Amino acid sequence: MQGELKKIDGDTALKFDYYELPNGLKVVLSEDHTIPSVAINVCYHVGSKNEKPDKRGYAHLFEHLMFEGSKHLKAGEYDRISVFAGGENNAYTTEDKTNYYLLLPSNQLELGLWLESDRLLGCAVTKKSLEIQKGVITEEKNQNCDNRPYGTVNIEFAPKLYKNSGYSWDTIGDMAEVQNANMDDIREFYYSYYIPNNTVLSICGDINIAETKELVEKYFGEISKGKDVVRPEFNELPLNGESRKIIYDDIQFPGIFIGYRIPGEFTKESVSLEILSEILAGGESSKLYRELVYEKQLSNEIASYVDNKESTGVFYIYSVLMPDVETGEVEKIIDRIIDDTGKGMISDKEIEKAKNRIETKLTYKKQSILYKADLFAHFTCFYGNPGMINEILKVYLSVSKDDIIRTVNTYLNMQNRVILTYLPKQ
Repeated sequence: MQGELKKIDGDTALKFDYYELPNGLKVVLSEDHTIPSVAINVCYHVGSKNEKPDKRGYAHLFEHLMFEGSKHLKAGEYDRISVFAGGENNAYTTEDKTNYYLLLPSNQLELGLWLESDRLLGCAVTKKSLEIQKGVITEEKNQNCDNRPYGTVNIEFAPKLYKNSGYSWDTIGDMAEVQNANMDDIREFYYSYYIPNNTVLSICGDINIAETKELVEKYFGEISKGKDVVRPEFNELPLNGESRKIIYDDIQFPGIFIGYRIPGEFTKESVSLEILSEILAGGESSKLYRELVYEKQLSNEIASYVDNKESTGVFYIYSVLMPDVETGEVEKIIDRIIDDTGKGMISDKEIEKAKNRIETKLTYKKQSILYKADLFAHFTCFYGNPGMINEILKVYLSVSKDDIIRTVNTYLNMQNRVILTYLPKQ
């Protein structure tokens, strides 16, 4: 499959080549000769929602373990070799995927493909590296969740928003279950998900397509296909009622965090709510910021965003309050502004401004080969269509005022939300 170069609503579409190896590995290649660099992105279609209920945290654990040696490299050598070659690398885990990237000078493309293919050749985790990373993850949870102001928000939200799926726990997992992981557990997880037919390789940058295809075949073509992946079904029931919890934390200022369950990524509803998020809290002229921070000085921070997932999503609004402000007072204002939106009290000018902000962000990000490689892999992984990267803006621009109003009235209501109130312990 080859992507055409064309104009889409004033934006130049990206060219790409998309094909699949006999072992099931999906490959997307895109040339960009702006700078002599290449971005290699490897996306594994496995996240925390794929974990068993008694083995929560394995996907994130594997993000760490994949840097702890591979078939022909010892622990630490991946980093040493890639950095010595002038590169940088990192990874992240979500509920739906585990994503790795490697940025290198373009003359080191072959090295990068060898490094990534070596991690896919077979499970090379040792008992020593497993124990080391268990400690690293425990410390990560201590720093980012337990000892950070409002750090437990995601952990608290997940089981209240979801009851019957792998979305009901945070990607950090359960530390006791992580600590109980043994080598048999690790091998089972690896050979279930770290296989070519569950992987997307995207390469963007200063490359030659024909030469790159030969290198991909050389390093990935002979890796054996794995068993078919069995994915969990999303069988969540509607929330059917508001859920609340008060949490006393080591914080100075009260905070209110609201989450509404919504449909999944790139549905008309989720895109409409991304535009609404810009209207509500996108900058100092937004509705919530103007009233809560600037005019009434009740909050020192206000934000909203859409957390897109493969099978679902969450629309979040949160506010950190000024000292001695009652959370109920801020909650009433938030509810009033959302209710007004559902009654149509948003202007065409506000919608146009929000779309312009989103267009600016997307255009800026598409200048980065790292971002393009990530998006190509994402759309291929979840939709089997890397060309969606050229349709993103059109989806946002197609949203109407009626779409936003309908979505607000359907999903941003008290029967479909969870509210966490954080208060200082004293």
